[in-house]
Amino acid sequence: MIAAADAITRLSAALGGSPAAKLAASALVEADVLGLPRFGVGMLDEWTAGTAPLPANEQRQAIRWLDCSSCFAPLAVATATLDLEAAARQFGIAAVFLRGVRGFGRLAPFVRHVADAGLVGLAGAEGPPFVAPHGGTQPVIGTNPLAIAMGQGPERVVIDVASSSATMADIRNARATGRELPEGIALDGGGMPTSIAAEVAALLPRGGQIGSLLGLVVELMAGVAGGGRGDPKGRGVFVLAFDPAAAGERLDWQSRLAGLKSDWTAGGGHWPRGGGLPAEAVLDAAFAQRLDAHLARMTGRGD
Repeated sequence: MIAAADAITRLSAALGGSPAAKLAASALVEADVLGLPRFGVGMLDEWTAGTAPLPANEQRQAIRWLDCSSCFAPLAVATATLDLEAAARQFGIAAVFLRGVRGFGRLAPFVRHVADAGLVGLAGAEGPPFVAPHGGTQPVIGTNPLAIAMGQGPERVVIDVASSSATMADIRNARATGRELPEGIALDGGGMPTSIAAEVAALLPRGGQIGSLLGLVVELMAGVAGGGRGDPKGRGVFVLAFDPAAAGERLDWQSRLAGLKSDWTAGGGHWPRGGGLPAEAVLDAAFAQRLDAHLARMTGRGD
């Protein structure tokens, strides 16, 4: 057994001990706590000694395009998020477009960090074609998650949703176990609905046209504007942050957010908070062994 806080401390040190390393480590450990190991410390398989750091935003630009193909993706996204926070405070709004990004996990921890800093965060990630457009039969875009976070404390809202009802990891797991898929989420090579994972050629968008257009929005931002679409080195990611306080006294956005939450929950809605890491979270011995193996390799003790 290992406390999540201890796991974060150890992993952060192995990643360099910087604030970005702590954010990246927290995001990875959080995924394991939430039962999503595919997005957790298993992503350290992508880490290699000597991976290049993301260039610092030394000139404090409001918008940047960066190639992350030689970076450890979770650390690159964390670094970009922290740089973005500082730029948004200076300019009121800032954005970064990353390309060549290999798997980095969930978007929620990064936009949530932006919200905790008193800003609004918006992020999306495109990927290899695996989802058909609404009414179509061939894969055109990735599962293309979109995330947004705003507010602090009990009013904070964090939304992190993919454009499809399943992920590529879900399909791989179903293929490995022979498990049948739910109806209405996938198509075979002939464009017909299938529940057999081995036959899946394309996923269907979540909620039909709504999920399809959500995925298209992400593709336009991260794939087209950000330059990620078709990049053989990895996926495209965009992160945007803006400071509502830049409006000064003209906009009491915190009161408006609290009012929206009250109306939403009074109407029977669930106020999404995007996961999070309980201070007392503990992971089992199997996780501790996996973490130890990764850290031994990263620090050279596994040679």
